[in-house]
Amino acid sequence: MLRKLIKFTFLMKFFKYAIILILFSGLNAQFKEATVTFDDRLLRDDEKSSLFNLKNSMQKFYVDTVWNDEYRDLELKLNIQIIFEGSANTGSSESFLIQSLFSNDMDLHFFDKGSQFSLSQNSSLYYDSIYFDPLSSLLGFYGNIILGAELDTWSSLGGSQHYEKARSIAVRATASNFSRGWEQRLLLINLLTDNTGLRKLRFSTYLSYELFDNGNIDECLLALKEVIKNLDEIFNNYSQENYTNMFMKYHGPKIGEIMEKLGQKEMILELQDLDPQRMDIYKDFYSNI
Repeated sequence: MLRKLIKFTFLMKFFKYAIILILFSGLNAQFKEATVTFDDRLLRDDEKSSLFNLKNSMQKFYVDTVWNDEYRDLELKLNIQIIFEGSANTGSSESFLIQSLFSNDMDLHFFDKGSQFSLSQNSSLYYDSIYFDPLSSLLGFYGNIILGAELDTWSSLGGSQHYEKARSIAVRATASNFSRGWEQRLLLINLLTDNTGLRKLRFSTYLSYELFDNGNIDECLLALKEVIKNLDEIFNNYSQENYTNMFMKYHGPKIGEIMEKLGQKEMILELQDLDPQRMDIYKDFYSNI
């Protein structure tokens, strides 16, 4: 009886500390939720069954990882879609060919045209910025990019640390046995970091939102001038830039609405020139002043 009581007490303490550890990890993680969907129509039934635990492992990879010790309450939501193109035997293990989409369902959408990973090497997924693993490194690469873009909204160029972590992953991966697609990902991270106009635009946009909501009109007008300045920098350096277009598709109407409410006709005219794809929306705002 005493032995059973000691065992019961031990188990209760174990579960108590396990629950505390889970809750603590959740409070310190940056991703609050990761939704993962698979399109496995091109796979055989036996191949589909081997993916049974993978979706949950990918979700836990993002939610349980502490990506940044300073920003611990971001509560980001991530949507991941995996399209399985097929499989191939690599020695004694089976590898899968995939395309994927990583999105925050707002202003960030990254379509990855091709990757390859071996399932036997990924029975459990965990983030390691140094050790290369085909699937974990892919997830870590896009996780750092999305965090970098998010932190750029908190301070000007504030996401540099995570962009550089993504670059380091890509450089290491290009020399691996699973190098498919990593040259293109290296080009992607170079494009994102070189486009400082877009990075500064993220900060000035969110700053203008905050200042407007708090009634700080003079400061808001200064932030909106920075928005125009940042767009002008992008316009002068890139004729077509997909990631800026995605950002403005989501934020352009709200930026124009604030300018309308503040009676800024000249700013709206500049916005029309710098973001012509939403010209009709801006014209409506202009006519309402």
